[in-house]
Amino acid sequence: MDVQRYRDLIARFSEARVMVVGDIYLDENIFGVVTGISLEAPIPVFEIHDRRHNPGAAGNAACNVAALGARTDMVGFIGSDPNGEIVQREFAVRNVDCRGIVVDPERPTNTYGKLRAGTFNAPSQEVLRTDTPRPTWIAGETEDAVIARIRELAPENDAIVVVDQACSVATDRVLRAIVDTAREHGLITVGDSRERAGAFHGFDVIVPNDREAGHGAGIEVSDDESLEQAGRQLLATSRNALITRGPKGISIFSEDGGTTHVPCDPLEPVDVTGAGDTVTATAAVTLVAGGTLHDAAVLGNKAAGLAVMRQGVVTISAEELAEALEQAQGVSKARTSAQLARETARLREQGKTIVWTNGCFDILHAGHITYLLKAAALGDVLVVGINSDESVRRVKGPSRPVNNEGHRALLLSALECVDYICIFDEDSPLENIREIRPDVYAKGGDYTLDSIDPKERALMEELGGRIEIVSGIEGESTSAIITRIAGE
Repeated sequence: MDVQRYRDLIARFSEARVMVVGDIYLDENIFGVVTGISLEAPIPVFEIHDRRHNPGAAGNAACNVAALGARTDMVGFIGSDPNGEIVQREFAVRNVDCRGIVVDPERPTNTYGKLRAGTFNAPSQEVLRTDTPRPTWIAGETEDAVIARIRELAPENDAIVVVDQACSVATDRVLRAIVDTAREHGLITVGDSRERAGAFHGFDVIVPNDREAGHGAGIEVSDDESLEQAGRQLLATSRNALITRGPKGISIFSEDGGTTHVPCDPLEPVDVTGAGDTVTATAAVTLVAGGTLHDAAVLGNKAAGLAVMRQGVVTISAEELAEALEQAQGVSKARTSAQLARETARLREQGKTIVWTNGCFDILHAGHITYLLKAAALGDVLVVGINSDESVRRVKGPSRPVNNEGHRALLLSALECVDYICIFDEDSPLENIREIRPDVYAKGGDYTLDSIDPKERALMEELGGRIEIVSGIEGESTSAIITRIAGE
């Protein structure tokens, strides 16, 4: 992989201008606890602690485009109601322009809700789903207004992305208007539909998943052969197809008759919700920035890989995407302090407990493994700081380290209990701790609270965290191993 080329491509994302057209939803996530059973009926009493909102459906795709740095217009409809006001506010804070949104007083704002309950010692789980009635196709004044917005905004954009999840905005008339307008202004057209992948006549690219591709082609996709049939059939309507295949990556069916399969990194996803929107958004911005279909698949895979490792519907920034490409060339769990500060802040918002520990970890041994397993058990996310080679030499002497920092990081990254790794040059990790703000600082069993650096103790008190003394295996150390090898 030519990482520098992809970095240059991502750097041009900020020059892209993209219009997203489709169904707008307000996603409402309500968090709380179940406190008992109601006296009025045999139903649980849900005590609300927090409400979080984000635009969903085509709105999520628009937020993904904006997160990648492109200037973004949203075209669709909302109702004249409080939820419509909320979704517009959520668009605004995510840098999505709402001037293309039509307000239809005869319709409610599409809203999708989840109530999640948990306790301090039990994980949060979904206890109820809410939804507004499935919307019907727009028509009359609303359809006219949507088409007018598309035509008005087209000269200011480089691409039009249609995300059709609820079958309400992307009517045949709207799609024809998009193709005609795009042809007039030289715009790229990208389509994604949950049920109508075959409806994008004249579009440059469609981005369905394998099931959606089969549905659009009238073929049940169950293997590579049926996928090939579906992909070829979809080319009868759109010029190219990028079919997402989950852990198998993305298959490209191009108008020149070629088929290319682009694999993705092996992952254990946390939540795949919204990953398709991430791929569609990334593919569209990549094409506007001058990338090829293959580039769109590579970056779409990488962006979706980041998204599925997080809980809930998320967006991926251009910076995160560029960093992921760099990490693909090295140790996958290694991060800078600045990267970790962002990651841990996000994890802390999800209620995760962050544990920090550090050391040389020169020759990885059973004592280290025992120690790290115990440290990981103190929270949800374990961040391990590793002394750089220069730092080890200052602390341990000129004959150390035996293994360089890259090899030490690679070994630790193979441990399931370790979530992130950070290499630091200083003798003390004070600045790393200040940036990462761990809830728990794990120290080895050869320390006591009194023997820990007073500055480290003061910093953890300032951050509101705590220090835990964790034992490994008595007598087991890198120094002891080196001595045994030397036969001393």
